[in-house]
Amino acid sequence: MTRDDPLLQAAMDWLLKREAAPADASLRAELEAWRAADPRHAAALARAERAWRLLGEVPPAHAGRWEAATVHPRRATGRVLPTRRRALRAAAVLGLAASLALVLAPEPLLREPLRRLAAEHATGTGELRRVLLADGSAVHLAPRSAIATHFTLTERRVTLLQGEAFFEVARDPARPFLVEAAGAELRVLGTAFDVNLLDDRLELAVQHGQVRLTDPAQAPPLTAELGAGERISLSRAGAAPRRDRLAPAVVAAWRDGPVFVQDATVAEVVALLGRYHHALFLLRDPELAGRRVTGLYDLRDAGRALRALLQPLGGRVRQLTPFLYWMTKS
Repeated sequence: MTRDDPLLQAAMDWLLKREAAPADASLRAELEAWRAADPRHAAALARAERAWRLLGEVPPAHAGRWEAATVHPRRATGRVLPTRRRALRAAAVLGLAASLALVLAPEPLLREPLRRLAAEHATGTGELRRVLLADGSAVHLAPRSAIATHFTLTERRVTLLQGEAFFEVARDPARPFLVEAAGAELRVLGTAFDVNLLDDRLELAVQHGQVRLTDPAQAPPLTAELGAGERISLSRAGAAPRRDRLAPAVVAAWRDGPVFVQDATVAEVVALLGRYHHALFLLRDPELAGRRVTGLYDLRDAGRALRALLQPLGGRVRQLTPFLYWMTKS
């Protein structure tokens, strides 16, 4: 979710509040006061409302199923019965959130399909996959991840195009195993390690063996050797590399269930959760988003993971629809 237009984000918050409580007259009065306070507010709200109006032009893909399940004979007044009205309102809120997501964050949504076109192996949201390579090495792909491979007589090369992957490398002294990610190169013979390609940085964690990392984009160019239980984080924004240690057993723990995160921001954990669920997670508070956490989270249950993440920090999670979570301070 881009942070470049705070007024548009505020307008989105107002619309979500309005649709969550359509009968709240005081809320509508507050919204109108916010709109009238500044012409820029009115413009942002108009832009968000245009996305809302577009929803009326395209019926929901499963509208027929909803009607078959919830429609009862209409009363003489022609009013929709409450059960169906709630279902349609929930669908409308979800549609609004999806439309606004396209308005606010078009680049990641467009970039992901382009990366997947170049991939030989890829996973979707919530999908884990183990890929066995021609040399006997195994690559475990996290959700929404993609790789391409290029093997020759002298080397084995894998490019991580997107997401996160855990590599179990078969030893072959005659052909080193190379992993490319975001301009950095990892060189190994036989080892196991995890590579995570994030929007703002690259992370490498070694479970066992040794990995040699080179990154010419760092200033100065970086060469580092990492052994079991070591992790390094390389920023794409020019910050100095950060190196620390963690238990080898928690490297790529996502393969077996709960995910262990160490010194990550709340925003990063929420983004990770987005790889596992077809839902929109709205985190509206920059201070809360920047808080750092260490913990074990079961990403298979979005609500449980968010509560475990935010409640100790004074945060609150509201599930507006099965596919829309809204997070704020309590």
